[in-house]
Amino acid sequence: MKKSLVALATLSLIGSAFADVDVSGGVKLYGVLDQSIQNQRLTDASSGAATNQTGLFASAATSRLGVKASRDLGNGFKGVAQAEIQLDPDTATLLPNKNRTAFVGLQNESAGSIMLGSMETTAYEVFGMDVNGRVEYKPQVWRTTASNDTQDRANNAVKYITPEFGGFTGHLMMGFSEAPDTTSTASEFTSYGIKFHKDKLKAAFLTDKLTNTAGSYRFAGMVNAGVARDYYNANTSTASQSKALIYAASGNLQRDIGAISYEFDSFTLNYIYARSYTTDTNAGSLSTNTIGIRIPFEKFTVAFSTGSGYVNSYQSANTAATTTSTKAGSGTIADSTLGIYYNFDKSTQAYVLTSYSTSTDVGYADGKNQTIAMGVRYNF
Repeated sequence: MKKSLVALATLSLIGSAFADVDVSGGVKLYGVLDQSIQNQRLTDASSGAATNQTGLFASAATSRLGVKASRDLGNGFKGVAQAEIQLDPDTATLLPNKNRTAFVGLQNESAGSIMLGSMETTAYEVFGMDVNGRVEYKPQVWRTTASNDTQDRANNAVKYITPEFGGFTGHLMMGFSEAPDTTSTASEFTSYGIKFHKDKLKAAFLTDKLTNTAGSYRFAGMVNAGVARDYYNANTSTASQSKALIYAASGNLQRDIGAISYEFDSFTLNYIYARSYTTDTNAGSLSTNTIGIRIPFEKFTVAFSTGSGYVNSYQSANTAATTTSTKAGSGTIADSTLGIYYNFDKSTQAYVLTSYSTSTDVGYADGKNQTIAMGVRYNF
């Protein structure tokens, strides 16, 4: 009897909680499930040794579940909210402790939009202009300019988007540190950007800065995100090979990023430029250029992007080469990525992704990363 009363009370509470939610009035449940069989063959940039790793992975997009909400408040204002959590079906952990976007805000056509919480940065949105999007094993050279997750998604942040003027919008973002400014752990993120979208033309330019962070970067052969990541983390003797210091350890890390995309009648072309650096004396820098083409057919879509970059390493300028594998030299990086997508319908997609990335003179050997993934993605 007691159990029945408890169950009834629980159902009543759930009913009360949802009674105020007008689903038809602007609450939308959405999500992505992505799984592939992925193989990565790495030629280590420190030793020249090759390793091979195969497993299940979300290669084309992060699996996630989220809720978006929008409510008309009158006088031209809307209340908006979004919350998202990452899913890891390949590890049988459907709801891991990996919260993603979570914010609340206000929108007004004349005044603009302001949001508070954890949000994707403008740079992360601009990198999505790549013809293959932000594929999750991230072989594109522009991705090496974002060594810190704070530059992908800033928490404890406020973001303002101006009203649109002739296709232009301004984007300002600040992620506040929860540590005192005098401590080495205080990392504040700031971003200023301009976007343009009119007809078939899209363009964006931004500059952002992250304070008090060491510049640890992943290059080809030094473990990109993907199935090989856990392999190296599980071996403490080689864990340091996933990092390559190219900047002075002190100072602020800054990036300048620009992108342009144009949709022709039968294909789309895009270009992305990204440069990251610090302003310290003799500090290092990393600059990349990527071009891509995306061709849609009746059911298939083919996308190809290729990029190259140059590493100007702080370690090369200030420190003689040692046996420490975290030292990086000045050199070049390059990659090519091919994606073939088959759309069963608007929700279900099968894909093949393959990439080849190299780093030359960055480590003690030339690094290589050969990746191929075959998978399925379902959007709802």
